[in-house]
Amino acid sequence: MSEEAGKRALIRRLIAWGVLVLVVSLFVMICIRVGKPLVELVSDNERFKKWLDGFGVWSYLVFVLLMMFQTIAAFVPGGPFQMAGGYAFGPLMATLLSILGCGLGSMFVFFLVRRFGEKTALFFISEDKLKKLKFIEGSPRWKRLLVLLFIIPGSPKDVFNLFAALTDINPVKWLVVCTLGRIPAIIASAISGDAVSEGRYAEAIIVFLTLAAVSIAGMIFYRKLENKGKDDNNGSDK
Repeated sequence: MSEEAGKRALIRRLIAWGVLVLVVSLFVMICIRVGKPLVELVSDNERFKKWLDGFGVWSYLVFVLLMMFQTIAAFVPGGPFQMAGGYAFGPLMATLLSILGCGLGSMFVFFLVRRFGEKTALFFISEDKLKKLKFIEGSPRWKRLLVLLFIIPGSPKDVFNLFAALTDINPVKWLVVCTLGRIPAIIASAISGDAVSEGRYAEAIIVFLTLAAVSIAGMIFYRKLENKGKDDNNGSDK
């Protein structure tokens, strides 16, 4: 490569990183200003439904965009959005729209990190959280392990999505994993929201408690796998 071509390549990289930093900074500012008010809005199901109704036929698109935003802004909890969607659209439509929004959001983050690398992932999570997943790479069947960990209820799916982007896993297959892994929680949340909208509070509580119990069990199982992976890696280093 000639010196002139090298300079052009460097300028392109600097521009790309400059644009990335600007976009991420703007997104963080939007999250700070909009994230909390949005969570407060979706926490009031009736108010959220009226707000969506104001968009008419565009309400479906607005909800998909909200789910995309929530997925990209991983620190914003998804449960209230999914429950509010069930209240506003019913369980079936809310599930489909939530899956679409979560899928698009996951792929946006996936391709962003795959294009710009680990430094981009650190815009979304701390380096410590990313290092905790290093035990996955030590497994001879790490792709299967990653898929298993993702579909476990209660596991940190947004963190796994970032980690997957840094590997050579097939994007299409990973999109399928992202979709399947989120479906149980989305369905449960949508059903719970729909039950609240129709005054079936006992059903909503049962669904919510069941989801919470399964998620807690999944988190415990994930922690055990994580600790076992760390022990295996430490043993191999000796």
